[in-house]
Amino acid sequence: MDAATMQASREFFVVYFQDLSAGDIADQDVTKIQGELRRIAHTISGWTELVDDPNKLTCSCFSDRCCNLSDIIVKVAELVTIKDGELPLAVMKMFNMLAMQVGRLTLDGHREEDEYARGFDRMAKDEERRWQIGSQGPDDGRAALLFGMWTRMNRISEPGPNCTSKCLGAHAGNP
Repeated sequence: MDAATMQASREFFVVYFQDLSAGDIADQDVTKIQGELRRIAHTISGWTELVDDPNKLTCSCFSDRCCNLSDIIVKVAELVTIKDGELPLAVMKMFNMLAMQVGRLTLDGHREEDEYARGFDRMAKDEERRWQIGSQGPDDGRAALLFGMWTRMNRISEPGPNCTSKCLGAHAGNP
């Protein structure tokens, strides 16, 4: 898969997550949503193979981020339910968080050159600040679940030998 196709896929996935986070299930049932989420997870996990080609991506962390997000998307798929034609609020928030995290995936290893990823990176950093200061609003029992999911989404392994400066900054506590 070439970089342009990957970027188009990333943008499609982000729009899909954003639609779900807004509660727009577009006449989809649970099975269809879960199937689409598993397809997205499979596609993202397939991107890890590109790391083996040093001419494709320059950041060693890309593979780890893809695997992590793929696993989380599968977990979120298991939480999808529809009651009275609506997704649960906690699941809609998870889709919002997934949109930010998938949107910030830097497909070429150079976030500073990927304006799309930079925009989502700024959104994710704002979200991280809200979690750190506890300004997510009143806790209705979902906060611990959502904070745990957000923390898992931001988990980054140790930097590799070819990580970019932006990636290395993420390891210093700036997801």
